[in-house]
Amino acid sequence: MNLSFSIKTLILILSLISTQINLSQSLKSPEEFLGYKVGTDYKIADYETITKYFKHLSENSNKILFQNIGKTSQGRDMFMSIISSEDNLKNIDKYKDIIHQLSDPRKTNEAEAIQLAKDGKIIVMVTCNIHSNEIASAQMSIEFAYDLVRGKASEKSMQALNDVIFVLVPSLNPDGTTMIVNWYNKYLGTEFEGSQLPYLYHIYSGHDNNRDWFMFNLKETQNVIKVAFHDLIPQIWLDEHQMGSTGARLFVVPYKDPINPNVNPLIWRWQTIIGGMSALDLQKQNKTGIITQALFEGWWEGPASDCGLWHNQIALLSEMASCNIASPIYIDSAEVRVNPELATYDIRTNYVSPWRGGWWRLRDIVDYELGLTFSLLETAASYKTDLLLNYYKMAKEAIEDGKKGNPFAYVIPRDQKDPQTTSKMIEMLQFGAVEVNWTDKEFKLGNTIYPANSYVIYLAQPNGKYVKDLFEEQRYPDLRKSRSETPIRPYDVAGWTLPYLMGVKFYTIEKPFELETKILTHPNYYEGSVENSNGNYFVSPSGLNVNSALINKLQKQNIPVYWNSKQIDQFQEGSVFIPMNENSKKAINELAKEFHLKIYSANVKEQSLLKELKKVRVALYQPYTANMDEGWTRLLLENYQFDFKNIYNKDFKNKKLKDLYDVIIIPDMSGDLIKNGKPSGDNARFYRPKPAEYEGGIEKEGVENLKTFVEKDGGYLITLGQACNFAIEDLGLKVTNVLKNVKADDFYCPGSLVRMTVNNQHPIGYGFDNEVIGYLSDNIAFSTTVPYADYDRNVIVRYPTSNILKSGFLLGEDYLYRRSAIVDVKQKKGHVILLGFKVQNRHQTFGTFKFLFNAIHNAGINN
Repeated sequence: MNLSFSIKTLILILSLISTQINLSQSLKSPEEFLGYKVGTDYKIADYETITKYFKHLSENSNKILFQNIGKTSQGRDMFMSIISSEDNLKNIDKYKDIIHQLSDPRKTNEAEAIQLAKDGKIIVMVTCNIHSNEIASAQMSIEFAYDLVRGKASEKSMQALNDVIFVLVPSLNPDGTTMIVNWYNKYLGTEFEGSQLPYLYHIYSGHDNNRDWFMFNLKETQNVIKVAFHDLIPQIWLDEHQMGSTGARLFVVPYKDPINPNVNPLIWRWQTIIGGMSALDLQKQNKTGIITQALFEGWWEGPASDCGLWHNQIALLSEMASCNIASPIYIDSAEVRVNPELATYDIRTNYVSPWRGGWWRLRDIVDYELGLTFSLLETAASYKTDLLLNYYKMAKEAIEDGKKGNPFAYVIPRDQKDPQTTSKMIEMLQFGAVEVNWTDKEFKLGNTIYPANSYVIYLAQPNGKYVKDLFEEQRYPDLRKSRSETPIRPYDVAGWTLPYLMGVKFYTIEKPFELETKILTHPNYYEGSVENSNGNYFVSPSGLNVNSALINKLQKQNIPVYWNSKQIDQFQEGSVFIPMNENSKKAINELAKEFHLKIYSANVKEQSLLKELKKVRVALYQPYTANMDEGWTRLLLENYQFDFKNIYNKDFKNKKLKDLYDVIIIPDMSGDLIKNGKPSGDNARFYRPKPAEYEGGIEKEGVENLKTFVEKDGGYLITLGQACNFAIEDLGLKVTNVLKNVKADDFYCPGSLVRMTVNNQHPIGYGFDNEVIGYLSDNIAFSTTVPYADYDRNVIVRYPTSNILKSGFLLGEDYLYRRSAIVDVKQKKGHVILLGFKVQNRHQTFGTFKFLFNAIHNAGINN
């Protein structure tokens, strides 16, 4: 019997060895698969090729799993690969369960956590190529995965797989990866080699796909967040980027100041260690030009590289110097620029080994990123138990801090002016792994009565710091030594208080209290209902973003829709009235469910109070300068069911634009880009020519035709942000932008939330309260002159005379006092609506979407 057992065991072992040999023999190297070495000059793999290679690896190795994680915006399959030891991958559910136990110290005591940290494996995630022209990390991922799977990596890296489950996402923007490769290959060897795409390399957001990581508007963001916050939940997340060509070769954390105060200090300490080990390991390989504590800051929620900071994850950013896509570049030593904000000499504590210039190639970037990524793998394994225990400790500290209060909880009533947007905010928070409670009973704390049907978010939860950071007002620190110095500019947004962005009212409760609540597993939208009565109109009250989707869907079915110009019963101006009949009843019942609407009924006797909203033909200008504001606006219009078309430079040659369109929208962009397709001033030196069919703007002829569209044919032009300057100057409006020539030393708003007053009796202001909070990032504020003859103007939104800043940073507030922020200019027969602040910024400013929507619908009253 023992002999039989031994023979069976031997046969099994030989079978396993034979299987491994067969797998090894069939496994192709990247060079064999691609036909060239990764990083070869002028050679890059598109997303489809990268996908095929990772499938090939998973089919021929037991050390890598291939998993689709969702669809992209253009319908591609998006994937990740998980690399670890064969045993770890067989037991991956066990290790995921350990991480989930460590994630919530309310369910795991300290002794259990210590044992779990010993038994568990650390999960490390590396995401690549979020910006599609930053192509190197996607290429690097192919070689990195092969070296681990084939066993060609260092012994230390191979051993690290016993303690690390490594999650690799080769591209955060698969669509754009293939776009860039196709564009680059098309013009390789021509004067346009490596030129910028004339369209967005993410269909909606372009470069701004790295600004979506707390709003989760994009499918690619959603795919990765499901993994990062709900499924595998990494303890370390590195996002690999590229930057400009003439400075340092590589940035690694830690960041420069300021850093966000709601991030656990352990994360900043671990950043220093991991970044330092990366720099050390690369220095051992004689890789020069590595810089830390410069260029980038850990301040706001938007980037993929930072969103994990508030989820007890050690979030890391790397930024490699770029070549020209895959074309080598030569940089003379005199062209190497040291970061001017730090020192007047180049060798310093955060830049100990400067790069001195020379040729810079795609393979150089790949080599640096391989060294960086292998270093991360090895460091994570070396500190595995400590890192897992610290992950548990940070979650525990977040809970304990929340129990102490200041604040203790946020209460958000569902029954608000826009309950659908309120529920949308809750949905986003839940997607961000926030625990949301619910009470259907009214309750009293102190002298304050809080309404029934409210969401309650306690900060005593593992991601409580994330909640706090989203709900509190930000105050970006003024880091100047004196007022005489130029303000230190934030790298990006300074203020992002979520309820302000979304126009949602909430209460902050500072002190601990007890209340019977239940945890919600859904955002608790209204179910949708239609009131039955003997009225003659269905009504959806004003103030709802989703009213625009309702209007647009009804118009597509040729069902008449009206606004009321005066209050009718309890329905304020701008409510949506639909005549009752058999056709509309069927549509309203379906749409009430689709949009979670409470539809009421009214008996309207005075028909003159209702203004019919005719369907309008809308055009959105899409320049060949890859305008991100256009992409976000397009996504917004699609999501709210607007029927529109893109209009391009050539279309402005039409002298009768009004025959095709009633409304033309021009996104946030300078007048030079609109007219000529080229920037002016300091930005002109960065311009690179494009193929002839993509050059230019609407040109002088287009300006004249646009003027005819407004003045003679009665069209509506809506301009966003800087495009308002174009409208003022080139269409001759009786309006002045008083901030246009004000210097940054005197007025500066880097992206902050500010307070404004609204004329809600004007159709563009319908549905708003008297005061609104908006997002300001441009030097735009209007003064107007007294109208006469064929000219008129209505100020819709105005800045108050004090206390304008709500969240962020604002220098020179007094420049805004009493100035206008939105103006409806009647220009002879037509209208130009100047939306001076970003009412639809990055599809994030839900609280001010209606200004754009109303401006579009209002054109239907007069058409």
